[in-house]
Amino acid sequence: MRRLATVGLWLGCAFALLSATQPWWSAGERASVTGGQATSGSALALMLAAAAGTFLGGWLRGWSRRLVLALVALLGAGSIAVAITATVPALPGSTLGDALTLAATPWRWCYLGGAALLAVAAALAQFAGPPPARQTSATPDPAMDAWKALDAGDDPTSEPERGGAGERRPDPTE
Repeated sequence: MRRLATVGLWLGCAFALLSATQPWWSAGERASVTGGQATSGSALALMLAAAAGTFLGGWLRGWSRRLVLALVALLGAGSIAVAITATVPALPGSTLGDALTLAATPWRWCYLGGAALLAVAAALAQFAGPPPARQTSATPDPAMDAWKALDAGDDPTSEPERGGAGERRPDPTE
């Protein structure tokens, strides 16, 4: 489920970012209005912030991860609201005839779909659990483990007299 949430987060961000740069309204070959222009750049800004939060959510653990993913879900919901409230702008130098021929393209709905996917995937990621912890050794350098065994008095060249390997022998000078 964690992998599905992560894929949904990245696909939602990518699809919405692509859709925000495409024309949402077009007047044929004469003029077109992109999603960034129609929303005064808020569509792009919200999706870039969501992409940064998605990246950060992959690195964080615990309550900070939950907080960032909650913010990403809110950014996705805000993106939906921005796309719904976007209105057909008046084109500079346009006449009434141009405004009537300004037709909507499917890119606005694609943006809504990407933002909805992002919001749902961020909510799903809240319940998916944290990324798996990285395995670490006792020391940064595994060769240091042998030196620490020597410091503890273990002789790597001798057979242990009793017990299992790695048991400490009594020191005859004690």
